[in-house]
Amino acid sequence: MRLNSNRLMSTAVVASVPFFCSGMVYGQNSIDYQVTAQWQGGYNADIVLRVDPNGSALNGWELSWMGTPEILYYWNCESSEAGGRRFLENVDYNEYIQPGDSVVLGFTGVGDWPPSPMDTRINGVLVDVMIEGEIMQPGEGHEGHCSADLNGNGMIDGEDLAVVIAKWNTDDAQADMDQSGIVDGADLTLMLSQWGECSHDSDDGGHDDGGHDDGGNDDGGNDGGDDDGGHDDGGNDDGHGDGHDDPCMGEFTDITCWGDFHDSNNNSHEDELVGGRTAITTEAMISYNNLRGFLGLSDLTHEEVGQWAFDESLTNNSQAWGNDLKGVGLYYAMQGAKVGWITDDDYRPQLLADIQRTARLVEDPDEMRALVMDMVRENGIDGYADYLEQNNMVETFINTLKMEPHYGGWMHGRTHGFRSIEGVAINHDLNHLTVLSWDQMQPFMNDTFDWPQWNALDVSDPGVIEYFQSMVVLGNPVGDNM
Repeated sequence: MRLNSNRLMSTAVVASVPFFCSGMVYGQNSIDYQVTAQWQGGYNADIVLRVDPNGSALNGWELSWMGTPEILYYWNCESSEAGGRRFLENVDYNEYIQPGDSVVLGFTGVGDWPPSPMDTRINGVLVDVMIEGEIMQPGEGHEGHCSADLNGNGMIDGEDLAVVIAKWNTDDAQADMDQSGIVDGADLTLMLSQWGECSHDSDDGGHDDGGHDDGGNDDGGNDGGDDDGGHDDGGNDDGHGDGHDDPCMGEFTDITCWGDFHDSNNNSHEDELVGGRTAITTEAMISYNNLRGFLGLSDLTHEEVGQWAFDESLTNNSQAWGNDLKGVGLYYAMQGAKVGWITDDDYRPQLLADIQRTARLVEDPDEMRALVMDMVRENGIDGYADYLEQNNMVETFINTLKMEPHYGGWMHGRTHGFRSIEGVAINHDLNHLTVLSWDQMQPFMNDTFDWPQWNALDVSDPGVIEYFQSMVVLGNPVGDNM
């Protein structure tokens, strides 16, 4: 859906515009760029598009800007470019946004963080732009906001406008602010969006390169200063933590100790783990190696599993940085332990919801354990249920089922791979099969927990189970494994 807009204006119209626009007030809708991962030469980020609570609902929207960010991949939207502008448009499931609500888009950007968007608009109306919650102001490390000060006098005013008019329909390098090859309506729009005083002298706006060298935010960006990102020992109140507030000091290490990409459910309108969902910890690695032991395979380290994931293009950056191998390895070990025990004939998406929901929500521990183990006996590899019981691994297996794949942001910050699966989905879609709806009745939900990740269902059941089994044996994600 491309909203029609006239991007060219006659000289007569141009001459009259400043008198109407010099007092322009930006719309109360806003967007906020929030980095979720960084590496040399690129990054992943969310765009939170918020609608003014006192304004009107958006029934279809188009976000556009000039300048950076330059986008390589994107999700939860459609993307295009025209006339030097980047356009992101709604998809079916996020077309309508009520006043006071927001939607979250995501993209992989090229270059350095933070970006410098210019002339940012929603449905043609200028909006406020934030970088990680801070309003972008002229001169705060975003030189594009002073790009229209053509004579360098610190003001964007009639003198600058006169230059644009004089150079209209030429390729003058100074007046062609968007570098499109022609001075036209897009340059005029850019100038009007910056109208007024413009300060050039500033440092990097206090962003300090985002502070995300390897995703290792100590507190996940929470201003409260909690070392554990406000999760109270990862949200585990079911007895398998050690009672410490620091998730890096207990019996099991929380995945956020190796990097925190916007907490667990920030994509899902919640700041905390809910509905019995728990943090991803190294207890999942024990469950994973127990499954490997059942299959006659040796134990692996987080780094070995992580290296396999990078080698198989199951990550959204091609090179590991910092603690990437540990975090990526733990994430895929958890996914393999959750699903890899199911037989080829018994796999079905609904089973992933039924067994995780049971582990998380059945209050009586004996009843919950019995129900989970019944499902393992009915749908698992012959003998695996007995193996769990004989090796006292049932609790560890159940604790792994409780873990929330979105926790710590690794699902999007590092394991958002683009490897094609059967030509109808990418491996990231299949990772969503273990993400449940809010009531935990449905599997394969998207980042909001309220809409299916449909592409995952286009992959055949044998293709899905082989993908998850490849995590266990470090095999071919699109081949035959167990």
